[in-house]
This record gives sequence, structure tokens and C-alpha cells, in this order.
Amino acid sequence: MAVQSKPLLTELNMSSIPTFVKSSQPKAIAANLACFGAMAMWAIGFPAADVLLQSWDALSLNLVRQVLAVVVLMIFWIAADGWMSVYNAQWLKGTIVGGIGFGIGSTLLLVGQKLSDPVTPAIAAAMMPIAGATLEVIFDGRQLKFKLIIGIILALTGGYLATGANLLNSSFGFGASICLLAVFLFAWGTRSTTQQFKAMSPIGQTTLTLAGATVITLVVYLGALGLGFKGTKIGDMGSNSVLMILVISLVSLAFAQLLWIKAAGNLGILLASFHMNAVPFYVMVVLVIMFNHSWDWVQAIGAAIVACGVLIAQWPEPKVR
Repeated sequence: MAVQSKPLLTELNMSSIPTFVKSSQPKAIAANLACFGAMAMWAIGFPAADVLLQSWDALSLNLVRQVLAVVVLMIFWIAADGWMSVYNAQWLKGTIVGGIGFGIGSTLLLVGQKLSDPVTPAIAAAMMPIAGATLEVIFDGRQLKFKLIIGIILALTGGYLATGANLLNSSFGFGASICLLAVFLFAWGTRSTTQQFKAMSPIGQTTLTLAGATVITLVVYLGALGLGFKGTKIGDMGSNSVLMILVISLVSLAFAQLLWIKAAGNLGILLASFHMNAVPFYVMVVLVIMFNHSWDWVQAIGAAIVACGVLIAQWPEPKVR
């Protein structure tokens, strides 16, 4: 009887495989595709939210979208992992991480959009690679090597071009600052979710932290409602508005967040964040398809530059580690 040889990769130390070889594996390719899908679905929510914010206030809209998203994700979580996984989850830690990163973060993003326009959050999101790099340098000891720095520069440049905005003619006020803070909180929440809940499945990680975000959002909403602050108005509930709410709740939040957490867990927050800089281009595409917006080749070129940044950042190291 012939002796079967062990698969080659089982005999190798996986840490000795060059970065590009690792990134070319199906798992990493799937993670990059998941990032693309998450960003495309997230982009759909910006125009939809802009329509809803004409009658809704930011706090009430954010609460409704999160509740709907969590209900749907909870059903999938129970079906996928069983009720005991839900029962034994770290709910306190999940509430803290999700509440700060995604609860406060998403609230600030909608408030910033309310105070500015639908393009401003996309411009702020272009700073996501900086947020991701900062977090990985501080908490993970990430060394910013030359190819990674080039990738970040390309992602930032492409992200700016993809917004279609002219910084010289733009005024970045309080709304933009709020959006920028929201992006850094979102980056922190993403990293904390993938690092602190590694034993959980992606659907569990996503649902747990998003449920925590919903708890904090509910507290903020009830507090604002009780104190008579603005931001709690429930807007139009016509058929078109309901459809838009389903879009921003299920497509742009529940499904997009699930793909994002899964991808960030495989790539890391820094590399995953590169994809976020193509969001303004995706927003433009949505506007072209749904709102008769004109096509902008500068934004398309910007998205292509972001893609180059993604490739360069994951290019092979010159030497085997």
C-alpha cells in the first residue's frame, strides 16, 4: 500500500509564507470581495437616508433602523449558532463596544449628515485608513512599511477624488467634524469587535455589538425625548418611506455590517478600511441609477486609484518573514 504524503502546506510554518501568498488564498480573496459588497450596500443607505432625513430626525431614524436590523440579525444568529450561543454571549462587553463604536458612531454620522449633506459623511469616511492605521500602530504594534504607506496615500487620494468634491470650494464645519469623529469610533468598534469576540462567529459578533449599539441609541433617544431636545421626530411613514427604511435597516446596516465584520476579522481594520474610500463612488453610482444623477469620471478614476491602493498594500514582501 502506498504511503500518502502530507499536504505540503501542513508541513510549512504558515508564518513563513509571504504576505501575497497568504492574501491570494481564497479566504483573503473572499474577505476583499466581502468588503466590496459591504461598502456597496452601505453606500445605498446614504441617498436613502438623505430622503428620509427630510421628514425624520436623526435620533429617531437611527433607532428605528438599528432595531429592525438587530431583529433580523438575531433570527439569523439563533438559526446559525443556536439559542445557547445567544444566551452565553458577553452582553455587557458587547453593549460597551457596540454602544460606543456603532451606537454613538452611527448617531454622530446621521447628525453630521443632517447638519451638512449626504456627501460629507462619505468625505469623512475617506479618513478611515488613517483611523485604521492609528489603531493598529497603537494597539497592535503595526509597522507602517513603505508599500503600506503608498497604499494609504493612494487610498486617501482616490477617496478624495471619489467624493467628487473640491476642497478649495468646500466648507468643513461642525457637521463634518462630527462625521470624522464617527469614522474613528466606527474603526475602533470594528477592531474591538473582531479582536475581543474572536470565539464568536461573524453573525454573533455583528449581532452582539449591534444590539449593544441599539441599547445605547435607545437610551440617547429616550433621554432626548424626555428632555425635549431636537432629533426625536418620527417622520413620514408612507410606502416610499417604509421602503427606504427597509433599505437603510436591512441592506445598508444589517447585511453590510455582517459582511464588514467578517472581512475586517480576516484582513484587519487597516486593510479593510481601504475599501471604504470607494464608498463615495458607489454613492454616485446609486445616484446615477436611482436619481438620474450625472456620471462623474473623476469619481470613477478615484475608485480605481483606491483599488490600486488595496492591491499595493497587500503586495508581496521583498523578503520572507
